[in-house]
Amino acid sequence: MDHSNSHPPGSITISMVQHVIATTITITPVSDAISLYTYHSGQPIAINIHHWPPAWHPCKIQQLRKGAGDVQTFWKVQNVEANSQPTLHQSLVDSLLKELEPTLQVIQTPLDGRMVAGMDIKQLCSLVALPKNDDGDIPGLKDVVEAYYEEAIPLLDRTGELVLQRLNSPDPIKSGISNTPFHKHLYKSTMKKYILPVVALLAMLIRQEYTGRPFSGSNNKLMDLLAVLHINGSEGRDALPLIHEGLFEVWTIAWTPQEDKEIVDPTERCLALLTLRQDGSFKEPHDVTGIIAKFEYCMCLTFLQEIHHRIQADPQSDELEHCLALENFFVDSLAYDTMSLPDVWWTDTKTWKSMLYRGDEIHFADLCKVFKEMEAKLVQIWEEGILMGHDIRVEYDKIADDLINKDVGYSFLSDARNPQLTRQDQLVKKFLQDEATFAHFAMIREGTIIWNRSTLQAWLKSYAELQSLLLFQAQMLSGAPCHGTELTAMTYCNTQTQPTRNLAVLGKHISLLCQYLKTSTLTGKDKLIPHALDGITSDILVQDLALARPFAEVAARACFPDKPEVADLYQNHVFVNYNRLFDSKDLSTILTKYSLPSLIVSSWHQTPLVLPNLVGGPLLDLSLVT
Repeated sequence: MDHSNSHPPGSITISMVQHVIATTITITPVSDAISLYTYHSGQPIAINIHHWPPAWHPCKIQQLRKGAGDVQTFWKVQNVEANSQPTLHQSLVDSLLKELEPTLQVIQTPLDGRMVAGMDIKQLCSLVALPKNDDGDIPGLKDVVEAYYEEAIPLLDRTGELVLQRLNSPDPIKSGISNTPFHKHLYKSTMKKYILPVVALLAMLIRQEYTGRPFSGSNNKLMDLLAVLHINGSEGRDALPLIHEGLFEVWTIAWTPQEDKEIVDPTERCLALLTLRQDGSFKEPHDVTGIIAKFEYCMCLTFLQEIHHRIQADPQSDELEHCLALENFFVDSLAYDTMSLPDVWWTDTKTWKSMLYRGDEIHFADLCKVFKEMEAKLVQIWEEGILMGHDIRVEYDKIADDLINKDVGYSFLSDARNPQLTRQDQLVKKFLQDEATFAHFAMIREGTIIWNRSTLQAWLKSYAELQSLLLFQAQMLSGAPCHGTELTAMTYCNTQTQPTRNLAVLGKHISLLCQYLKTSTLTGKDKLIPHALDGITSDILVQDLALARPFAEVAARACFPDKPEVADLYQNHVFVNYNRLFDSKDLSTILTKYSLPSLIVSSWHQTPLVLPNLVGGPLLDLSLVT
């Protein structure tokens, strides 16, 4: 029976539905108890679209195929056509995020511009490569250097003990004269290894001189030495005086650092290249001390030769007199010990909670109040000034950190075991996809996103204030105060020149690793000194590096397009002050601004030193005061 013409005008018949996979039409909702019941029974039904219940609404439906059971059920379909046509704003944001992917991704090998950025590392390493015996460019260099120092070894037996003791004293004025005189090695073969850094130094100077380009350490005698080597090879003793003159000149000139990135001192430059790895990073200090020891030993032998050359020129002179004259070249520090009155005078000798520091009264309760107000200020700036009111956070229970990983660019932020921290685009996407925030930072002109530099600069200044507060918290609440210069230059990831980062996770504690210690000069060894941060500072610092730092780097690139070094600061360092690093003066200003007026860096270094033993418990729980 044909029912196709038995329906009132303006109605839709269920029989109009085409049973084709992925075919959609607009029809009344199927959730109502009577909808499609007759059709399921094989009876078409007419529904007047002007009289359906208010709860009904038009929608698109699909049916997998016609048949019995659940397969013939109609399913509501989302508006695919609308979703498949993104707005201009969304298209531009997606395009911008794709362009920013190289910036937002976790960088494994950040460039350190102080020495090797943009340079061919293989070519740099080739400058200090040891010439082979059959080297056609610098033939016989190693043999003549060995012959030069073989002539110096016998001079040890003809030199007074006091002179040898002074030669073996790194700093006779400061540390006194060593009781052990400078002496030769037990095995002759040891000297063959000790001369290798000197061979590399001379090879580097000759290769740089051969290029014809200006460089520090350039000397015409280098080309004379090369000519003698080409003529006589390793048999030419005429090369020995040239080697002595060249080395003595390099090791007695007071090299002045220049504003450019070049390492001026040739010996330091050679040492840097000898410790340069193929990936652009540098060797650990324990791998460098051996090279330094070899250089120092050869320097002493060169100075010993110079002393005897001067005695030959003036037989009436005394060798100790010449030794004292040469000490000015390698001794450049004096130590002064002075006496002074105490900075601290306790006014409360019972509970030890008040004192005078240089005449200003300081109460322990005042310090607790300062910390409480600072934490409230820190949270406020983070939520309102940095996140712009957005509710976004990186959740983490524990953080994995490989403490012995020295790979360039590594930090706990790039560790694959912390997936919640490796997504560097979370806040950037939030800002760009939110229309109000997007309109605050950028605009669309002629189909292109244009950054609003004034608002980005204002955000970076707020970010700098956040950084100053984090710096304040790190200085005040991490145990004994860090050295200001070291604190302001800390890095949160390994770099080419600093393979040991300053920010690490030790168990459940976010810690700053310092190396400065007053006893380092006496012991000659550096130590890693961990400073654990308090709970609020630790969490905001992690949130900052995971969320805000990537957007700060994007803003820095937009605000300072001609200064890529500014973006590099945000990429490597823990604390950044807008377009530069903080310094000790900035740190003193922060301490004065947010704490007691009498406190600056030097005074805060002294104040907490006397509190732990006297106040005891309250100071140990200082981070819990708030």
